Amino acid sequence: MKLDITKGIQKKGVDVAFGLEDVWGEDHWNGDTIAYVRPVSLSGTYMLADETVIVRGIARAMIQSPCARCLTPTLTEVEAELEEAFIRDKGDYSEARDVDDDQYMYSGHVLELDEAVRTALLLEMPSRVLCKEDCRGLCDQCGADLNINECSCQKDLTHRNPFSALASLLNEDEEV
Repeated sequence: MKLDITKGIQKKGVDVAFGLEDVWGEDHWNGDTIAYVRPVSLSGTYMLADETVIVRGIARAMIQSPCARCLTPTLTEVEAELEEAFIRDKGDYSEARDVDDDQYMYSGHVLELDEAVRTALLLEMPSRVLCKEDCRGLCDQCGADLNINECSCQKDLTHRNPFSALASLLNEDEEV
């Protein structure tokens, strides 16, 4: 996502509106591969103040990721607020040491917004994506999708569980 700030150079200190869309492919998040199924959009304003550009806006994306319980591809609509400062890269090594790692740099008249937008969107993703609230997941023995049907191995589970003998040591009336 590239933002041309040429208009803002002539209007320093004034908010300039913009709207951008870009097609993104796959990404990695929380140990999973996710896909952006629609173009990612960003709309908002930017303002130049000396050598700094302040970008404010709302980023939107439709992300497909696997359900945390059953691995079914699941769509999640994500919306994130973005407010970032981009500092002009003058190419001076001594000043580059003063810039924090979490600040964004730009050169010329174009801001590269991909990393800022990506970070904002992924921070708004739920920690666990579920296909539905009551997803039953996969059987840990045979891998059957328990949302579709019951599996036969669940009925025999107490006999095959290596810890089932420990259950007999506990009485419901006693404290452990």
